[in-house]
Amino acid sequence: MSSIRDKLNRLKGTSGRTETSAPPSNGEAGGSGQPSAGQAKDPAAEEREAQESTRPSSGLPAPSAPSEPPAAIGRSTRSIRVDNSLHPAFLKLGISEQRNAYGEFLLRRIEYPLDHRHGHYALGELLHYAPYLEPIARRQNKARLGAGAAEKAAALSKKKPSAKDLYRLPRPETAEESENPSATGARRLLFLDTETTGLGVGAGNVPFMIGFACYEEERGSLFVEQTLIRHPGEEKAMLHYLLGRMGGRTHLVTFNGRTFDWPVLVNRFILNGWRPSGAEPFHLDFLHPSRALWRNTLESCRLSRIEGDRLGIRRHEDVPGSLAPELYMRYLNDGDASHLEGVYLHNELDVLTLVTLSTHFGALLASDPEDETALPEAAEELYRTAAWLELHGEQGKAERLFAELIGRSDASAERWLLPAADRFKKQGRYEQAVELWVRAARKAETAAFPAVAAHVELAMHYEHRCRDYRLALEYAERALELIQRLPGSGRESPKRREEREALLHRLERLRRKSRTL
Repeated sequence: MSSIRDKLNRLKGTSGRTETSAPPSNGEAGGSGQPSAGQAKDPAAEEREAQESTRPSSGLPAPSAPSEPPAAIGRSTRSIRVDNSLHPAFLKLGISEQRNAYGEFLLRRIEYPLDHRHGHYALGELLHYAPYLEPIARRQNKARLGAGAAEKAAALSKKKPSAKDLYRLPRPETAEESENPSATGARRLLFLDTETTGLGVGAGNVPFMIGFACYEEERGSLFVEQTLIRHPGEEKAMLHYLLGRMGGRTHLVTFNGRTFDWPVLVNRFILNGWRPSGAEPFHLDFLHPSRALWRNTLESCRLSRIEGDRLGIRRHEDVPGSLAPELYMRYLNDGDASHLEGVYLHNELDVLTLVTLSTHFGALLASDPEDETALPEAAEELYRTAAWLELHGEQGKAERLFAELIGRSDASAERWLLPAADRFKKQGRYEQAVELWVRAARKAETAAFPAVAAHVELAMHYEHRCRDYRLALEYAERALELIQRLPGSGRESPKRREEREALLHRLERLRRKSRTL
């Protein structure tokens, strides 16, 4: 069976269109690009290029900006320009053919009002919560914000820009954003999800559909756009349109996009003639925060599982993302666009879920420390949420959740007493740490497979901090008894043997110290 790449190449070879032979007028969607060889430039175009070449950049320049995007089509997905040559399934979805200097591609544009609810949140709520996402952006983009980053950005801004530069976004619009490039206002976010022909990030993996969304606050809407290529000759036009839409958007919001979607796109940009120059956009990849909170409390950290179990989103008439390459191949084989209806819906919902997931984490970082309504039920999720909040600078909120965890008496909560005690120990709060170690030690006394970590911590505490060698000796002796009580003690693992030998050494030292009292 032919591979998807073979199908694409055959279609490209048999296509009767020359994608760059007929540049559109300035009014066509997708923006003006460089004219083809031998074509004269009009004076207005030369003036625009001269202005562009002298404009200072902020290090992330956008190639020629697109002209005005097509007007809003509404949630009904009614097309702006009906093209009867398209397959009826495309027309049903409100898809139109777009042209720019690099050729043609298909575009679908959907406008959502800000009061539209996707799961637990309305789309407009992110306008309030987006600034609270900055700690995540700063943590995920340390290299961009580290020592020397400002000097590198200044040097890049002095470099003469080129139409082939890949990363060049307009300068920040406010003084605050200029001083704080990682600021996460909603208008700076571009939500991105791709559907590709494969799973790798190599040159053979082609993004045949790119879905992205951004806020247009002046219209009071969120716009979702989906681009599709019908053969490889349309890829450059699609990528050019995407770069234009990235203008002014400094953060890419994705789910595993930092290691998949964006590297795939960068490869395609390079293969289509753009050069990587300047700094990349900031990343807000919510796979990592999701794993930090839900790695063990959810069946998996796939976006489909998270949206159903934590965001209140239920999908209908959707197709699994894993089927998208197969359905695209069917479309390439027989030209029946109805194969792609489910893929369009899946991609659209993925993009909307990125908005809802962003809102959820923003609300988590912005929540009132005294608000008990949003407390996780599972003890592990409560602990992980508290630790995650603390990691992102929300000490007050983390303290509230740790106190809630410590106050619980169920078995699932007691499992997290030792990690909570370790936190107190690192903070120098030994009184609270001892209280939790004592609770954990009592629990271990009655366990079928007792852990001795709490006893060892108490022995260390009373030996080194309190100089109470006799009490330290009691805890160390009890720890050794628990180890010997473990099933299978006759066949010690290397770890258990090491633990027992360390305890014997500690006991010998404590007995010597006790005799000197």
